[in-house]
Amino acid sequence: MRLNRVKLLIGIFVLAFAVLGGRLFYLQVIKGDYYRQIAERNHIRIVVSNPPRGKIYDRNGILLAYDEPTFQIYTYPYLVKKRIDRIRKNLKEILGIKLTDTAVNKIKKGYSNKVVIKKRVDEKVVRKFIDNWQFFEGLFLEIQPRRVYTEYARYMPHLLGYVGYPSKKELRENPDLMPDTLIGKSGVEKIFDRYLRGEYGARAVMVDARGRIVKTLWEKKPKRGSDIYLTVDARIQKITYDSFKESGQKSGAVIVVDPETYDILALLSYPVYDIQKFSDGLTKEEWKKLIKNRYKPLFNKALNGLYPPGSIFKITVALAALQEGIVYPYQKLFSGSQFQIGKWVYRNWDPRGCGNINVMQALEMSCDTYFYQVGIKLGAEKISFYARLFGLGEKLNPDLENKTARIPDPQWKASYIGEPWYLGDTVNYSIGQGFLAITPFDGTKILVPVVNGGKVLKPKLLKAYFDMEKMKFVELKPEQIRRLNIKKFYYKVIRKGLYKVIYGERGTAKLLSFSPVKNAGKTGTAQVFRHKKRKEKIEKWYLQNHAWFVDFVPYKKPEFVISVFVEHGIGGSKTAVPITKSIIDKMYTEGIIK
Repeated sequence: MRLNRVKLLIGIFVLAFAVLGGRLFYLQVIKGDYYRQIAERNHIRIVVSNPPRGKIYDRNGILLAYDEPTFQIYTYPYLVKKRIDRIRKNLKEILGIKLTDTAVNKIKKGYSNKVVIKKRVDEKVVRKFIDNWQFFEGLFLEIQPRRVYTEYARYMPHLLGYVGYPSKKELRENPDLMPDTLIGKSGVEKIFDRYLRGEYGARAVMVDARGRIVKTLWEKKPKRGSDIYLTVDARIQKITYDSFKESGQKSGAVIVVDPETYDILALLSYPVYDIQKFSDGLTKEEWKKLIKNRYKPLFNKALNGLYPPGSIFKITVALAALQEGIVYPYQKLFSGSQFQIGKWVYRNWDPRGCGNINVMQALEMSCDTYFYQVGIKLGAEKISFYARLFGLGEKLNPDLENKTARIPDPQWKASYIGEPWYLGDTVNYSIGQGFLAITPFDGTKILVPVVNGGKVLKPKLLKAYFDMEKMKFVELKPEQIRRLNIKKFYYKVIRKGLYKVIYGERGTAKLLSFSPVKNAGKTGTAQVFRHKKRKEKIEKWYLQNHAWFVDFVPYKKPEFVISVFVEHGIGGSKTAVPITKSIIDKMYTEGIIK
């Protein structure tokens, strides 16, 4: 009985192995060619889908940028490489799409990397493509988000930036990126890409030899990016643009900030470029026109341009002199029409000279000879110390600031120029000339601590964002970097001097006294070309002086600090002051300044 059971079990095993072996023989030998062909005709492809980027709003909820869905036609080179001429002909004759030489080269040289044939395909072409699908085997349609910039956004292209596909370098540095992922490439789009980008979606699909999807294996849905709210006020941004454009000046920058929080309310680099065209893609002719423009519309002058500040730097020198006890608030120094060191003569901009004046009057008249004397007593190292104390030469917000001011001193000159520091260098330094160079944004750094009583703050561009995970708004608070150990009374003295620049008898910005709101500020004229004579007329634009004006308004309870820079604008009083007045007047008219 037991032997029969063993024989039965052995028989079952033999039979099972026979069935299995027969099945394997059938699959591998008899049907082997059939399944080999299936395997060769089908393979797995990973399809990436970009998530909609978060929207960008200004501080008051005005929409600046958003995504809209668009169609694009794409292919994979291995599917169409052998039929490229026929595909090219069908695209032109049926859809009216010209296949570019760039796309043809990518198809001929590539294999599995996706090649985009046409972006932003309209509905009429989409219908034709679907109706005539048999002529476009190996070509596919997909929905791709397009970044749309609103009317207000067009006044701030340098600030907002643009999006694009990652470069090879960016792909190497960030393994989380996919070649098809749209990322921020500059400006706000890049700085806050971590909020805006969201998470890309992906799905694994089995496709046949013709590239057609046979089966979806798995799918990960894309997650939309977070909406962000900037500190920028779109109304003020437009006002800065309108005021600069109406002035007739060719190139420059305007920055408006809140001195108590360092919220950036406006940041203009002029001239601007068409942000929508730039995002969608420029023609070769449009690109050439932009890069050949002598006024450099693609260059962000507000943050990246370095220029001598001229007399607006006297604010820093005056405060340093008061704090160091070089001068006292009402102490008078005789300041004539020129100042001499050995055989070298340094002139005052006004040939009348200034007479016996105190520090407030020196600011009012922008008296060069006063600051020559004060600067020499301070010394270059002390001037540089106070400049850095205010944040010049420092990235107070590294995400925002690409360039830092050039703050010279004897060590700097020895290292970079290989020459000793002379007294004449200190003379020039004391009036914002010589080796000193700052960005137009740095103009606000000079004035903000004077206005808020000594607080050096982190410049802020992001007001809030919507956390998609927690489904709530997150508001960012102001950050104080340091507080300056300077007597509060000295800030009042400086502010009084800046008030006299506008309302004083010999003020250099009297035009602003006609504004509807009391304000205070400082003119600056920075020499680009050494003049042989006082007030020598220079015809060539690129040799004319730069023009500056920094302002705070209202005078008693300041809400705004304004930095205006006019590249080759001849003089602060001549061009920067009228632009500032136009900005203040418009802000008052619109009820922004009460």
